[in-house]
Amino acid sequence: AVKESDKLQKIVDAGHELANHGYGHKDHSKLSEDKQKEEILNTHKIVKELTGVEMNLFAPPSGAYNQTTTKVVAELGYKAIMWTRDTIDWRDHDQNKIYNRAIKNCKGGDFVLMHPTEDTKNALENIIVTLQSQGFCLCSVSENLGQK
Repeated sequence: AVKESDKLQKIVDAGHELANHGYGHKDHSKLSEDKQKEEILNTHKIVKELTGVEMNLFAPPSGAYNQTTTKVVAELGYKAIMWTRDTIDWRDHDQNKIYNRAIKNCKGGDFVLMHPTEDTKNALENIIVTLQSQGFCLCSVSENLGQK
């Protein structure tokens, strides 16, 4: 756990924004209200204890949510976020596919879903360079939503 907390702190120290993804990567559309709160609050508490960061963004695992999720997220002072582009990097461990899915027909305001895989890491610099060369400004989720 220390290794993971060091990684988390490194992410924060680099100036990246943190968002909550739930504790157990569960399907929120199938969880009770209490279980959904528990998933979000457990993660919130751990991240706050390790980094001091008060997260306020929630990305439901697998994009699965329902009206209860929307209610819980709002009650907890969070904003639910989704992605507009999926690199499917969790399944396809191919940096060329990841790159192409991230950049093909990209448009302003897109949210690109990526996971911390080796192939994504290897594709990331080319994704950034390509998008910036096309005039895109890369920013945090909150900036993209106009909150910062």
